[in-house]
Amino acid sequence: MSLFNLFSCCLRSRPKSPKKDVPKEEHAFLLDMPDVFTNQILKNLDFATIRKLRKVCHALRDFIDCAKPDSNLKSINLKVRANKIFVLLSTPSSTKAIEFSYKEHEHQCLMQRGRRFAMFDKNCVDLCVDDFLWPALKHQKSLLDELYLTRQLEFGENNQSIPQTPGKLLVPIFGKLFDSLINVLKSRDQLLKVENLMISLTGQYQLMQLLRHVDLKALKRLALVRLSETEKLMDDREDNSEFGLDLDILKNCKNLVELHVKRFSISSPLRMLAHIRTWRLTCKQFTVKIYYISFRPWKNQTTVLSH
Repeated sequence: MSLFNLFSCCLRSRPKSPKKDVPKEEHAFLLDMPDVFTNQILKNLDFATIRKLRKVCHALRDFIDCAKPDSNLKSINLKVRANKIFVLLSTPSSTKAIEFSYKEHEHQCLMQRGRRFAMFDKNCVDLCVDDFLWPALKHQKSLLDELYLTRQLEFGENNQSIPQTPGKLLVPIFGKLFDSLINVLKSRDQLLKVENLMISLTGQYQLMQLLRHVDLKALKRLALVRLSETEKLMDDREDNSEFGLDLDILKNCKNLVELHVKRFSISSPLRMLAHIRTWRLTCKQFTVKIYYISFRPWKNQTTVLSH
């Protein structure tokens, strides 16, 4: 039974021109219902159903965007390769993560979930944004447990990297998806509340772009990974001194308990981060004096540093 037929079971049919000899059955269209009923229906639908409803017609899509039902997602995880975007999401009611992907196929995009797939005349970034990212984050009102946007690393035997698609570059694709994420966050009427945030980025500018749209009071764990075209395993001995991050903004994250920074060095004073319980990062300069000033008063703090 279709969704609209389901609604018609709950309402009495009202034929426009009743005829005595030919009874006519009509179904109630969702948009013909009073707004109070329609809004209540939307509140009780999960994100997957709302996402399907947005594809029925432009009028229904516009109504949903105006009603702004909570997406009520628990986690969003996007992994990016040069020609493919993997999406994993979960809701409070889901028992396992929902997985699907968007992959470039010649001049089209292949969207696939399990054995089901469809082709679209769009590139994979635009389709991912229109089909998933925008409706997912535009109206996410409840607290999001996880938001991850990272490159997908694939390694075979002996930790040898599996190369990206020949002739395809990762950074431009990732940058376009990151910019789209920022545009979605800008369009919201409130800051995004998320507890665990992991992001691949190129530097300071992208970090500030992102954090100005995040509720820093809700943030508990933050992981920042420098994005590069070269694919390799993380190495703490790698010289990242030329890739500095100023993390002064994190002094406003009063509930932040974990901070992991990979392939960046930290240029801001460490005392600004003294309220964070667990660190893993690289410092440009680290001395005994800095230790006593920044760490000694916090005996329960766990810190892993390289320099």
